[in-house]
Amino acid sequence: MSENKDNVFYYLWLQKLIGVGSSKLRDIIEYFGSAKEAFLATEAQLNESNIFSKREITYRQRISEDDIKAVIDYCQKSNIRIITPEDEEYPECFNLIESPPTVIFAKGQKLDMSVPHFGIVGSRRADDFGKKAAFSLAARLSLSGFTIVSGGALGVDKMAHLGAIASGKSTVVVMGSGIDSDYLKSNAGLRKKALEKGTLISEFWPKSSAVKFNFPIRNRLISALSSGVAVIEAGCKSGALITASYAMEQGKEIFAMPGSINDKNFEGNNNLIRDGAIPLLTVEDILAVYSGRFEDKITYNNLLTSSVKSVLYKYLEKEKNTTTGNTAKKKKADTCEATDRVSDNTQAAPVMPKEINACEVARKIYNAFKEETEMADVLSLRSGVTGATFIAAVTELELKGYIKAVPVGRYKRL
Repeated sequence: MSENKDNVFYYLWLQKLIGVGSSKLRDIIEYFGSAKEAFLATEAQLNESNIFSKREITYRQRISEDDIKAVIDYCQKSNIRIITPEDEEYPECFNLIESPPTVIFAKGQKLDMSVPHFGIVGSRRADDFGKKAAFSLAARLSLSGFTIVSGGALGVDKMAHLGAIASGKSTVVVMGSGIDSDYLKSNAGLRKKALEKGTLISEFWPKSSAVKFNFPIRNRLISALSSGVAVIEAGCKSGALITASYAMEQGKEIFAMPGSINDKNFEGNNNLIRDGAIPLLTVEDILAVYSGRFEDKITYNNLLTSSVKSVLYKYLEKEKNTTTGNTAKKKKADTCEATDRVSDNTQAAPVMPKEINACEVARKIYNAFKEETEMADVLSLRSGVTGATFIAAVTELELKGYIKAVPVGRYKRL
């Protein structure tokens, strides 16, 4: 927290007055000179500024100074930093957006903006393909030198954070609730892991609950922190598109993973590509854009180790088992409403007939398919085939028409 506690107090008071996500901060500081001077201003001076609404001027009298001091005390005891625009840790990129945050609550490692950051967003109800793609992309970008930024939600967000964490790298979780709120208890473990090498940040007071209006406000910070944003899987009304919209306004590159035109879960992605987003097929599509800009920060050494792949495989298997168990309970209770769209194809994977002409290694890879389309990392882990041998074997399967490569490091069984 800033050494100037009075300064923190005045910025907290100001945030309480104008609300989270307000575009008035810059005008207030320019007019009054500081948050403290705005606090000390008379009602007449506030009116004369033509910045504050009548509601805000009236509400000013109801703001409890004791509540503000209690939040400061709570943060000190809970190792939560309160960052104001005058603090060194306040990211300069926030000063460049239309609505810079008045205060940021942060927990974990200090934000390091000398490292390039990249945002990965998508549906909370992403299918297995989307989850695998988010994890793999985040892991590879992390190993290439990026810090991964996302919103800490279920689905794509969670897998992006997990990919960074599994790679032993940093991640920034931008929360749409207070850092110490009970929102998404199922993600509490993820947030705890993120703190080890990464950072949790939020504009909302530590115990604030999550309400739907928070998330669009939160999304502008994801894009602001990021050099670019990748949309992995998003329907036409997905909140990820709000992040993409902010990124566009802020002059950031937008990448979108293409999907079937018949798949509503990718309708938002395909629309973004139609409107000019960069099609995301491999991690190199991103690295090619930023390698010159961050020449001394980015490398192309992003091969995933078996331990990183194992995290993905174990997580998805665990999630499928959980989903299967939940589905069985719901059927027993005569309830048919699904709670998640996680793919749970329990059909046995086909085994390549012996008479088909392919080397033994290629057969192992083909027999590793459990679904029609699989991530290359998963096929490698299941088959035990890695490196150049894996590439040679999948090339053989492609040439003979048994599989084909599809976007973002996946193969489809034909």
